[in-house]
Parts: sequence; structure tokens; C-alpha cells
Amino acid sequence: MLRRSLAIAAIDARILRRDPSPVLVMTVIPLVFVPFFAPGARAQLIAAGYPNATGIEYAVPGLAVLFALLCVQQVVTAFFRERQWGTWERLRASPARGSELLAGKSLTAFAAQLAQVAAVVLGGALLFGYRPTGSIVGLALVLIAFSGTMVAFGLLLVAASRSLELALVIGNVVAMLMAGIGGAFGPTDTLPGWMQAVAPASPAYWALRAMSAITLDRAELSDVFGDILLLLGFTVAFSLLALLVLAARQRKGTS
Repeated sequence: MLRRSLAIAAIDARILRRDPSPVLVMTVIPLVFVPFFAPGARAQLIAAGYPNATGIEYAVPGLAVLFALLCVQQVVTAFFRERQWGTWERLRASPARGSELLAGKSLTAFAAQLAQVAAVVLGGALLFGYRPTGSIVGLALVLIAFSGTMVAFGLLLVAASRSLELALVIGNVVAMLMAGIGGAFGPTDTLPGWMQAVAPASPAYWALRAMSAITLDRAELSDVFGDILLLLGFTVAFSLLALLVLAARQRKGTS
């Protein structure tokens, strides 16, 4: 199973190398926005009890999470591209099983997703002096777990949508909602009460909670381990829902 999945992943990786521009755009744009987000973030952090904050401490993680959510469209495009090219049926007719196809394409999507969000965080460090005060290992694991969640979310969009256009529209709308209630535009404690109540339903909330604790409060891996487990829970839930929806569509004779 692993060999076939890796072969499929290698094909997708070659396609991505030929045209990496979508991922590059999703990396550059958030870094361009950091100076515009930082002043507002600084005011919010000072009000929250961080008098020496510059705003970079929240702007970089917030934009990294926001654009990681928007980058899910690359996961969706990678699957629907096969249908547009007429190669999906050939892949299904190959010796690879359905689970191997999904795993192989998900591996490349996960690598691209992780590279994008990690590049935004590293770019924030190099260009704007973003400096986490806590566990770097913990931060890396949060990024890995959140990237997995985003790929699983992309798989659910693919499973539930009949067209690329519909999947992109739904994906972008839901991504913005997840980002908004999750705190990507500002700390969740500044949001209306009802938004704070539903914020934990967004994986962005747990990613940003962990990243903020590592950035501002010297949190160690043990302090954010629960947040990482919850992100893994979202990944499992999205993946299972995607498989259930795909199975239901196959029973109805749709692809």
C-alpha cells in the first residue's frame, strides 16, 4: 500500500513543482499583510496584558492560520484536476486501491500545506522579528497537526461537492468563518459572546490558542499537547466524514 501511495504522491509532487505559484502566492500574501495587521494586534495584546507587545506576536500566527485555511483550495484543486484531465478513472482502474489513491494524493497535499504555513511563520521570523518564547518543538507539532486537519477538511470538501467551483466556494466561505470565530483576525476574547461560545468548533481556535501560548506565555510542549490532540481529532473526524460521504455517493452510483 505504501509503495503505491508514494508513487501517486510523486506524480502529484512533479505537477506541483512545474507550477508552484498557487502555494507561493498563499505564502507571500500573508507576509505582505503582516505590517497592516500588526498595529491592531498590538493594541489588542496591550489591552490583554502584554504591555511590550509589538503586534507581530499575533499577526504572524493569525495570518499563517488564515492563509493555511484558504490554501485548502489547493487540496481541492488537486483532486478535481484529475477529473478535468480525465485521468481519475484511469487511476481508479489501476492496481491501486481507493484508499491508496486518497493516501497518495493526500501526502503531496499535506507536504504543500505544511510547507506553506511553515514558510509564513519562518518568513515572519526573518522579516518581522517574530520570536516564540516557548517550545519550538511544540510550535512545529501544532503546524504539523493543523496541516493534517486542513488536508482532511479538503478531502471532505471534495467528497461532498459535485464540482470544483462549488467546492471552492464552500471551502472559502467555511474557511473564513473558521478563521473569524477561531481568532485569526484578533483574540477570541474580543469577540461577541456567542462567537466565543462557538469558537472551539473551529480547528483554527485550537491552533491559534496553542501558537499564542507558545509565542506569548512561554508554553512548553506539555502545555499545548491537549490542543494538538484536539487538532488530530478534527483530522480524524473530517477524514471519517469524507469516507462516509464518498461511500454514500458510490452506493448511489455518483462519483
